[in-house]
Amino acid sequence: MTARFISFHASDYEASKRFYETLVGLPVGREFDGPPHRFTNYDLGGISLKVFEWLETWYGSGHSGLFIETDSLDETVARIRSAGFKATDISVLEWGGRSSSITDPAGNIFSLLDARQPGNS
Repeated sequence: MTARFISFHASDYEASKRFYETLVGLPVGREFDGPPHRFTNYDLGGISLKVFEWLETWYGSGHSGLFIETDSLDETVARIRSAGFKATDISVLEWGGRSSSITDPAGNIFSLLDARQPGNS
């Protein structure tokens, strides 16, 4: 498994884009605008920073913004559930990939991602 990206929620999406592009000088890697959110990915050389704004209700609160990529999403989710921990149903993401949000023993939420599924954007 590998960390794929870290995401930061933007309370003012356009102001955050200006900040990271103009002041920090990060190159735009990808943009998406569609449910459940819009985002801009910035290339950090091996990992991305994803700045996003929710467009509709998503999985709970307390999401850390950490996405861990795995080639064994189905098996890992099944193993987590069989140990008694919470994992959302695996969903196909509009922007690409399949994902499940996981809740750890302390209540922290992160996502497991299988990025091999192409998106519609």
